[in-house]
Amino acid sequence: MVRLSEEIRMKDSTYILVVDDEQGVLDSFSEVFSNEGYQVTKAKNWSEARRHIKTQQYNIIIADVKLPDVGCQEMIDDIKEENKYAYIITSAGFTDIDTAMKSLQHGAHDYMSKPFDPSDIVTTMRKIVDKQRLQADNLQLFDTIKVLALALDARDHYTHGHSRQVTEYAVDIAREMGLSFKEIDIIRDAGILHDIGKIGITDAILLKPGRLTEEEYAEIKKHPVIGKKILEPVNCLADKIPLIYHHHERIDGQGYPEGLKGDDIPLGARILSVADAYQAMTSDRPYRKALPALIAIEELKRFKGRQFDPNIVDAFLRVLKRMGMDKTADNSSESPAA
Repeated sequence: MVRLSEEIRMKDSTYILVVDDEQGVLDSFSEVFSNEGYQVTKAKNWSEARRHIKTQQYNIIIADVKLPDVGCQEMIDDIKEENKYAYIITSAGFTDIDTAMKSLQHGAHDYMSKPFDPSDIVTTMRKIVDKQRLQADNLQLFDTIKVLALALDARDHYTHGHSRQVTEYAVDIAREMGLSFKEIDIIRDAGILHDIGKIGITDAILLKPGRLTEEEYAEIKKHPVIGKKILEPVNCLADKIPLIYHHHERIDGQGYPEGLKGDDIPLGARILSVADAYQAMTSDRPYRKALPALIAIEELKRFKGRQFDPNIVDAFLRVLKRMGMDKTADNSSESPAA
């Protein structure tokens, strides 16, 4: 996370890094942005730019997509690792505009074509600066919420690491199903936060070393609703909330909180449901020991089409097969996850 002193400095000034192997482009950008009062740094190649992003947090980074010493994907990954709150804009000449457009799939926020009109770029940059500040504030709040979610896991040794493991399974499933970079990113964030609503459930229920009563189970079923209420004020979480809110729905409509059926349940929520159930079954809980992986796999198969989306179960089984968990076993227990 960005140091507090760094955050304060970023709010006082706008720091822009321009990366381009054409000196004329660097000078033009620098002149226009400096006249607007922005703090501008220039770099003629990615090696030079990387030194800057390791020592300074930038609000906005404008980088040519055809730098000779780095690929577009690697460049964007480097930026996100070192300057996670930066607004990334790729630039390109007319012949490379398709590459710039594809950079959005790699995680860039926007692209611009060269040559640029100075008056247009000033107006555009003012809007981007406002957008970046709002985005950074939201992401910092999101980071705080993720810390709370992981702390919720850690307060009970039975669920310690649950959200991280569910997230790993869900991302593996999403990749196996060929989902896009953006869809996988949403699933990853929702996985970490899927049980955040349990912060509103008492420990007496969450840590009870035995079966829950109907009244206690009714309280547990409130956690998706509580989670939704906690997260709704955070704008950047809008696309994650449906996954968190609906991850306990069932394909047959017997789930909660709304009893949605089949494809009415968001795809990401259906993926989280499978990952969540498998992790719960294969982990120790206060009221039972962990089930062996082979039995948990059979439970996923047995509840295909009832609790779980069959296509998602099949995708997860392919993932587990690569992990060496492809044998079968018999089991006749009830529904594997509440």
